[in-house]
Amino acid sequence: MIALVALCAHSAVHVGDPIPAWVLQIQHDRAVDVGMASCSPGIGIANHNTITRHRKGHFETDGARWGVALSKGKHVFEIVWPNVARDATATVGVGTEEAPLYVKPRDPLVGGNRHSWGYDIARCKALHKKEILATYPATKSVPDKFYLYVDCDSGSIALGTDGVYWGARVLFPISALPVYPMLGIVCEGAHVTMTYRGSAYAGGPSAVMSGMPSVDLYPPGKAGYPPQKAGYQPPGSSLHF
Repeated sequence: MIALVALCAHSAVHVGDPIPAWVLQIQHDRAVDVGMASCSPGIGIANHNTITRHRKGHFETDGARWGVALSKGKHVFEIVWPNVARDATATVGVGTEEAPLYVKPRDPLVGGNRHSWGYDIARCKALHKKEILATYPATKSVPDKFYLYVDCDSGSIALGTDGVYWGARVLFPISALPVYPMLGIVCEGAHVTMTYRGSAYAGGPSAVMSGMPSVDLYPPGKAGYPPQKAGYQPPGSSLHF
């Protein structure tokens, strides 16, 4: 059984936790930018980044999984999930290949079993095996757009916004790698978008990109690497932190 490695449930999350230096150095990795791929029958994949829960009712939880597992490096994903589409439980995080994509009756999916670690952004709780590890963030409010940080090198996941980095409050064992970014949805009709924003690797992206040239995710004078929306700023931008 995979042993739980997590911070104390009483760990406080403070506004102003320092942004990790690696976030300012992320670059695009085509091998990671594959979009959503696997999902339960109650979810449809609308496009590369957007999924929709079409199952009727709020009595089951459907899940979706990113198309490639992460085994090394550090990665940033932008998630747009309107508050009105979260219902009683809405979870994000990571899970192994064994992590289920469906649960009935309704329950937190990501972090609700021994194969996944996550955050319930409706209740603002960090979870693993259904155990509440911490209230996260301390403000008890997650906006419509936020970021998921997955650090495979240290075995941690974190959340943040354009204005605040909330810090990593849940650790997963390195022995659990590789892991997939995941979403768990209950709300009928919910539209959720997950967009890959970049990665950082020891030795640079070429170490895992088979010699492909590195790409400057935020070149001078550019709005940013497509397909991000105009005006987007990297999570670690000095404009926000």
